[in-house]
Amino acid sequence: MTGLGSLGLLTSRDANKAVAELSMGQQRRLDLALALAARPHVLLLDEPTNHLSIALVDELTEALHTTEAAIVLATHDRQMQRDIHTWPHLSLQLPVEAVRV
Repeated sequence: MTGLGSLGLLTSRDANKAVAELSMGQQRRLDLALALAARPHVLLLDEPTNHLSIALVDELTEALHTTEAAIVLATHDRQMQRDIHTWPHLSLQLPVEAVRV
């Protein structure tokens, strides 16, 4: 298992804060780091870039490239879509009659 300290998750001044005291972005990073550190077989990610800075989106993409897990990812984030455009993907589109306003 990977130590969370090695992931560059928090600065040294934030390392002893309670999770509730962390920013929303830091909390999201922690959630994602815990998920990746557990070395899962499958990751289901629904809009994982919410509350992340552009730099953190890049770091997340790099981390996802290193995992052996199968990844199911739903995102509208254009940067992440560009970063993963070479991944195998399935584009789901609803028929027009199925879309309700």
